[in-house]
Amino acid sequence: MDLYAEVYDEVKAVSPNTNVFTNFQLEKMKGLRGGLFGGTNDPDKAQWFLLDRFKQDIVSFSTYPMLIYKSPSEIPSDYYDEKITAHTSKPIAFTEIGWHSDDDIPGWESSGTEQAEFIETFFTLTRNLDMPIAIWSFMFDQDIPDPFKHTGLIHNDGTAKPAWDAWIKAGS
Repeated sequence: MDLYAEVYDEVKAVSPNTNVFTNFQLEKMKGLRGGLFGGTNDPDKAQWFLLDRFKQDIVSFSTYPMLIYKSPSEIPSDYYDEKITAHTSKPIAFTEIGWHSDDDIPGWESSGTEQAEFIETFFTLTRNLDMPIAIWSFMFDQDIPDPFKHTGLIHNDGTAKPAWDAWIKAGS
């Protein structure tokens, strides 16, 4: 943390208007360890205190609620805005957002339609946040382990998934 604080100060000395921040994994910050990986969700193990340990101009998160919830419709309505704003008043960035679009994981099946539904849900649930940055993790599906393998907005053959149109629509 000392190095980060030092770098923060140096960046600000050279470029005071540059936004400097670190990134936190939202589901872990909330104490959510259950779901796909079989752990136990325990809000008492939330790590919101970490936000105060770093100088930052924006609070940034990665978010993969597909690790906790089997469907976008299961995501609580306060999952993003109320829970986050209870811990910070700074602008919020999402530098990794994802939901898978395949049925490779028994019990955690998904689809391209459900991936698009998540995008619509995400932007609905974050509409009240001051959110200058929202980045989907992968444009294309990746040759990496499940559940991240099929989180791209575009298939490896170059054909767009329904989520691609949902993402474009959300950005316009």
